[in-house]
Amino acid sequence: MLFDVLDWEAGTPVDIAVRGGVIVVRHADSGVFALNGRRFLHIPARFRRWCSFGERESVLVRAVPESATLLIFGQEWLDQVLPDPDGLVTGIGSVPSGGAGVGSDAAVVGESVADFALGEGGRG
Repeated sequence: MLFDVLDWEAGTPVDIAVRGGVIVVRHADSGVFALNGRRFLHIPARFRRWCSFGERESVLVRAVPESATLLIFGQEWLDQVLPDPDGLVTGIGSVPSGGAGVGSDAAVVGESVADFALGEGGRG
């Protein structure tokens, strides 16, 4: 899906670089790398090492269509910029069994997500 957003097909030439611990993949007519026939992109080990990516590490991948760029964030980078998950979980308190009595904040979040999903005029 991300390659569709970027309008990248099999054989699309790209450059790969590292900036601030993030792998940056950009469309480049004279790129050294390219998407293979199945539209997969192999990120060489040296780039993964430069970002301290562990073996089989989960990553967050974000397409930036305006600049025909793909950004790959590793867990170490995400841990630095995202809120502490333990603090978020312990901050909400316990939930009664069966979900009865869920706090008003949870209901507001659920409603806003549902409203957002419906879009304008109540249609998806």
